[in-house]
Amino acid sequence: MIDLTKAVTVFIGRRGEHNYRNIEFDVSSLLENNYPSASLNAIYKRPDGVAYPVVTNYADGVLTWQPNATDTSFVGVGRLEIRVTYGDVVGKRARILTIVEDALVDGIVEPPEPPAQEWLNKVLSALAELDIDEINNLLNLTYNLLNNNYDLLNTTHNLVEDTRENLYRRTGILLNHLHPIETASAPDMISRRAAITFSNMANGNNVVIGTITYTFVTALGSPATNNVQVLIQDTLRNTVKTLARAIRGIDDEMNIAYGTGTDPNPICTAYWTSQRFSIGSTTVEAGESLFLLERAENVTSAIPLSSTATAIISDFTRSAYSRYILSGNVSGSGGANSVRGPLHTILPINSVVIGGQGGELYTTAYDCHLITLCRQSDTSEKELDLYISNDEETFTRIQRSTPVGSNTSAESLHIHIQMRQARVPAGYGLYICMGSDGTSSNAYCDLKFTYHLYPVHLTPEPND
Repeated sequence: MIDLTKAVTVFIGRRGEHNYRNIEFDVSSLLENNYPSASLNAIYKRPDGVAYPVVTNYADGVLTWQPNATDTSFVGVGRLEIRVTYGDVVGKRARILTIVEDALVDGIVEPPEPPAQEWLNKVLSALAELDIDEINNLLNLTYNLLNNNYDLLNTTHNLVEDTRENLYRRTGILLNHLHPIETASAPDMISRRAAITFSNMANGNNVVIGTITYTFVTALGSPATNNVQVLIQDTLRNTVKTLARAIRGIDDEMNIAYGTGTDPNPICTAYWTSQRFSIGSTTVEAGESLFLLERAENVTSAIPLSSTATAIISDFTRSAYSRYILSGNVSGSGGANSVRGPLHTILPINSVVIGGQGGELYTTAYDCHLITLCRQSDTSEKELDLYISNDEETFTRIQRSTPVGSNTSAESLHIHIQMRQARVPAGYGLYICMGSDGTSSNAYCDLKFTYHLYPVHLTPEPND
């Protein structure tokens, strides 16, 4: 049985042999169940350069060829090409080198004269002087060299295949980087956003978003239509995280029970964050918060949002920027005592999805490639650091001390700051902290972040 996944050279017979050999090829690597109704055929190119189809038989993943006198009529090296055909599609061609050796000429009717005795004696004497062990060692050495060459050919073949696949993948990454699948900005004025920050909740408390009521319970039951039950967890943080999953419609039978028409919330999505963030000029202080994003675009009808739990609510509103308050500033000439302010959420964990909040919520890798300075309260020199995290416990800084200063504090500056495009893995949130050489702890900077989205199969591996 001949394995087509390796470099192959096949001896098909001596000149003039006819239907003497059955040569079997394992073709399972060509088919791979991709085209169950595909057919196989073979083209043979003789050593004299003539090419034509040959008759083969196929059964149970094995293709059999029986070379005839036409196939072996010329001595030398030929080629056999096995093809997979499916309609007009021809693919996965396997090429095999073939060898036809010479044979004695037929038709000799008279035997040659017997060799002279003297010549025979010389031959016998020469044979007697041969060292059989030395010849055997030489043959073994030749055999091992042939095996080593065979292994080297297989290794080279695999390296070529790996190089090809790697080249295809890197080419795809490069093209996708130049032309991303999607570009978005945060925040934007297409869809509204809101926030709820909880400080306490008890059995029976609820949150109402649109027509859906989310009730916190100590034991799950069977909620009615437009009702969802959320099991109270061991900590306030874990309960808020569970509520965010319930709003997104995540399947979690141990902690969430959905009523009819509630999976997911038809109006908005929700993501947990414990860091400070803003809705326009409104600052939502650090706590156990829901970061709410409207699914629809350009809708103006009111979205009911309320809660009987102990919480601070910021209603749904459109915002064109995220305001960072430079609360790290303290007194001191030239900002001598100023430090970076607190972390500030820009894109919560799992919130960057292909197709926007109205599509399927499949998280994806992204990068922040542009920052727009919309306005600022003063003309002090400002710097921004970017961080990422997938748990809001460990934060990794991916960009440090990016200058965002300007010589004016006018509204709608729209100063664009190009960023170094550090790739953010899928499922990670984006966070900033800022500092300046000013002295006011109430100074602020309004920013907008533009980012590219990348599909998972074109995301480079670490160190790529």
